[in-house]
Amino acid sequence: MIDFPQSTILVVDDDPQIRSELMSALSNYGYKVKTAKDGSEALLSVQSYLPELILLNVSMPEMGGYEVCRILKADSLTEEIPIIFISDSDAVETKVKAFESGGADYITKPLHIAEVLARVHLHLSLHHLQMHLVLKNKELSQAMFDRVGILKDLQRTNLLLHAQKEAAIDGIFAVDEQGRIASFNRRFCEMWNIPYGLFLGSDPSYEAPNGVPLGSYLIKSDLPDVLTNLLETTYDEPDAIRSGEIVFDDRIFDYYTSPVNSEQNKFFGLIWCFRDITAKKNAEIRQTQLLEDLRKAKEEAEIAVSTKAAFLAMMSHEIRTPINGVIGMTQLLAGTDVDEEQAKYVRTIQVSGEMLLSVINDILDFSKIESGKLELENSPLDLRALVRDIYDVQLPKAREKKIKFEVSMHSNVPPFIVGDVTRLRQILLNLVSNALKFTDMGAVKIGVRLVTDHLPLEGYPFQLLFSVTDTGIGISDEQMQRLFQPFAQASAATSRKYGGTGLGLVICKNLVETMGGRVHVESKVNSGSTFSFTISTEIAKDVPVYTLQDAIAKNDISSSIRLGDRLPLRILIAEDNLINQELAMAMLIKMGYQPDVVDNGLAVLETLQVNHYDLLLLDVQMPEMNGLETATYLVEHWHDLHTGYARPIIIAMTASAMQGDREMCLQAGMDDYISKPIMMESLQRTIEQWASGKKKEPAIAVATDEDLKKEKAPSVIDPAAIKNLDQINPKLIGRMVHLFTSEEAPVLLATLRQAIANNDLQEVSFTAHTLKGSSNILGAKALGKLCLEVELKGKQGDREGLPDLMLEIETQYQNACEELANLVNYSATQSRSQLK
Repeated sequence: MIDFPQSTILVVDDDPQIRSELMSALSNYGYKVKTAKDGSEALLSVQSYLPELILLNVSMPEMGGYEVCRILKADSLTEEIPIIFISDSDAVETKVKAFESGGADYITKPLHIAEVLARVHLHLSLHHLQMHLVLKNKELSQAMFDRVGILKDLQRTNLLLHAQKEAAIDGIFAVDEQGRIASFNRRFCEMWNIPYGLFLGSDPSYEAPNGVPLGSYLIKSDLPDVLTNLLETTYDEPDAIRSGEIVFDDRIFDYYTSPVNSEQNKFFGLIWCFRDITAKKNAEIRQTQLLEDLRKAKEEAEIAVSTKAAFLAMMSHEIRTPINGVIGMTQLLAGTDVDEEQAKYVRTIQVSGEMLLSVINDILDFSKIESGKLELENSPLDLRALVRDIYDVQLPKAREKKIKFEVSMHSNVPPFIVGDVTRLRQILLNLVSNALKFTDMGAVKIGVRLVTDHLPLEGYPFQLLFSVTDTGIGISDEQMQRLFQPFAQASAATSRKYGGTGLGLVICKNLVETMGGRVHVESKVNSGSTFSFTISTEIAKDVPVYTLQDAIAKNDISSSIRLGDRLPLRILIAEDNLINQELAMAMLIKMGYQPDVVDNGLAVLETLQVNHYDLLLLDVQMPEMNGLETATYLVEHWHDLHTGYARPIIIAMTASAMQGDREMCLQAGMDDYISKPIMMESLQRTIEQWASGKKKEPAIAVATDEDLKKEKAPSVIDPAAIKNLDQINPKLIGRMVHLFTSEEAPVLLATLRQAIANNDLQEVSFTAHTLKGSSNILGAKALGKLCLEVELKGKQGDREGLPDLMLEIETQYQNACEELANLVNYSATQSRSQLK
């Protein structure tokens, strides 16, 4: 075998026999052999696979060996490949030309295989040796370059170390393993009153590259005795790390000494660091004296505060007793037979007494906090019930000011936690009351969520975040500084206009901090405020659950009183149509209920998590999330909402526009449905049947012959619908007609007209459905039937005839408006005549 196995050799010759002989011989010796029959093929072969040696015939058709060689030598990629020429001629001129063109050797035919192998081996050896030398030269050049870089880095590092040493606030002194001075800085000399030139050696050869003299030995007489003793003592045991304090003249130094060792633990020297701590020591002495003075002053202040707090607590209790009596007696007096003027005086006394009691309560709480006598309970509480109670208490105030009042509680908040329900209610009630007090328009929102995204585990504490956001008058940066100061409000004008002691927020802040949380305020003048606070709590284990059956069991059902009094229920209406909202609310209020209203399915899910509801009246068609989707989610994922109470009864409100709508409601999980337009008797009967537990299966309503006759011969306005509204509330007719003719219908007609023009059939169907429901409520059945026809065409994708139907709808709408206006005028005339 040869020394260069696997080397690739290209044989280029137009004689196939020579190519074959050479390929056989070279392959037997372990070379990889490729062949080419002419110069062009040889050049192509070199481009695809680079050989390490080429055997090239001189004379070949089309392109001779000399020309191939010149081309290869002109390319930087192939110029180093050794080329051995093969020729029939032994002439000197031929050989000279071969070498001039770049050839490495010349062999004459007939070929002797031994000679060929020897020359191939020789030139491969030379080629590999040359490549090795080139590589070594590159490595040597790189090493030299790296060494120069290292020297420059070392020089730069030395300069940086010298600069750092001179810039240090510590005095630095170092000696080598033989005790010669290795390094020091000016700060060291300044500390010990030593001339900087004392350590400069007389021999300039000791000057280091960074300018620091090396090699001088310490002279004992030149140094202060205390420093000399320290240096000698620590140098006797160089392996020990020492630290301590040393006094020189009127100054105190903190010193630290450490040996300098190599990675192999070879000793290279010793270094000392000194720091002047005189000022620090003097400050510590002054601080100790100051702390002692403060301790005495604190003890005296605590005694004074405790005395004051005890006095406030006692006086608050003493004043509170007669105030309660005053308020109680005025309440009794208000229930007696008093005239209008006396009632006014009684009301004034009541309001004044309640304000005074509020002030007393704030002072009492504040005094308890100051005296450290305020204790918190740690018992299970229903968080959603607490928030719901606050919402119920403050809702009338929000409605009175026409402010939007909302609650948002995240679904992952545990329904039952451990804490002081009274104090937590006090904090939230104070913040909500303030928000409503200082907000004249816009909205107030209560928010409850976890501080982190991690779900709390039973037995482990976690943090809850409460927030109260308003769109009120806001607070300036200057006013914010006084916000949590006792007996202070944001401004004097605020105090005059809104009243109050200025203690509420102080008490809230102290209560929150006692609960392991903190208060945060964000506000902008005239843009509103957000008061937020956190508390530390845990998941409660045993909490009672309130259900609809509990409410029913506590009340005797009697037909002599209103349904809401016999069967007290919390009812939520989900309806996006303003007229439908107004009608449903009026009916329920007449029955004795105080319903809440939302306008889409997503709002239903949020509201159910905050408030406990027994009954849900759910419109089928709503934006964002319709009634069918909402009902399906509530039935399948009720436990995922973590409400803490049983799922409310779901009653659909549907217009039954298409065959199968009723069945879809029941398949979605709804318990029952009522058809639009909603009639009072039907709604009351349905609620009573479900609340009393008498209704088990929903009954599909069947249209009577009378109903069919009415539908076949529709009038402009159905008197039965107007009569239904009059029975609910005589004033409701005018309100509903105004909503229909002035607010809702014009917008819906414009939207429907544009949707038809745009061929938006989905919007056509939805808008026609909404207009149909409002029309039917007011008895405009002819208009309702036209809307139904448009709705069905939209659902079926049928564009045919929609413009004509739109014209009929607008005509019928004008007729309905005229008749409704006449009915309203007639109703008003009748009311005036009855008053006379």
